[in-house]
Amino acid sequence: MNEIDDILTPTSVWLKEKRKVSLATVISTWGSAPRPVGGQMAIDSNGEIIGSVSGGCIEGAVISEGINAIHDGKTRIKDYGISNDMAWEVGLACGGELKVLIQPLEIEDSIIFSLVDSIKNRKQIKLRVNCANGSRTIDNSLINQTSYFDKLQNEFIHIIDPKPRLFIVGAVHIAQALVSLAKTTDFEIILIDPREHFATNERFPDCKILNEWPDTALSHYSLDKSTHLVTLTHDPKIDDPALIYTLKKNIGYIGSLGSKKTHQKRSDRLSSLGFIENDINKIHAPIGLDIKAKTPAEIAVSIIAEIISFRRRSYDKI
Repeated sequence: MNEIDDILTPTSVWLKEKRKVSLATVISTWGSAPRPVGGQMAIDSNGEIIGSVSGGCIEGAVISEGINAIHDGKTRIKDYGISNDMAWEVGLACGGELKVLIQPLEIEDSIIFSLVDSIKNRKQIKLRVNCANGSRTIDNSLINQTSYFDKLQNEFIHIIDPKPRLFIVGAVHIAQALVSLAKTTDFEIILIDPREHFATNERFPDCKILNEWPDTALSHYSLDKSTHLVTLTHDPKIDDPALIYTLKKNIGYIGSLGSKKTHQKRSDRLSSLGFIENDINKIHAPIGLDIKAKTPAEIAVSIIAEIISFRRRSYDKI
């Protein structure tokens, strides 16, 4: 599921409701495929679905196969070609090919429930799927970091990563727009600001808020490469504790709002505390892609775009 929507959690709810379910997974692609390897869709016996394997162009055929898998209990692999006309309809430049693994799930599916527990606890998990018979084994000893189809072994290695998490330090106007965009792009969001009159549920509905100093708030969490941090206040008393704490951790993106002059002062403060140049260079500043943003909403767009670009480049290097 590298960087793919989590459909396993809602699928586990279906299983707890005793629905009969099959799971379709994109295991390889060629050309301009609309969904990446690891994209999934759950199908119940009535044809109701969660997720997507193609963006719409082959969904009907996959749903039919999923229902057949529920009825006969057999795993199958299907190859689908997307014509140029079909590709045009779903917004692609040209056609492509998808290989889709379709397998029936058990009502008491221990593998699915184990995967969902790992997703909830933000643990990476590695799944080995036998494409001939559908047997699945959790094998975290695998060195792979990306999902792939092994033709020789006829097995699919599925790497399921924690959902990306974004800490936003500073309940400013930009943060309001950034929270909205981060939700749209499926980040787990935690807003940190000790100033309770700024960080309120009225200003940030449906967002986890911690009215604590950033270093204290961050100490409650295990930080990893899927963790990202932005500081937005311009106030060293609030921003610096977050930077000091996270620069000592092996996390993903770190970005700070402010001009080049502001960042130079920030760098000088960090240097005086013993941080070396390589540490300070981890901070993206001025924050965001250079799209000549002016308004809070535009600045938020530049920030989320830079975080997404950072994440995608990181996975491309694996």
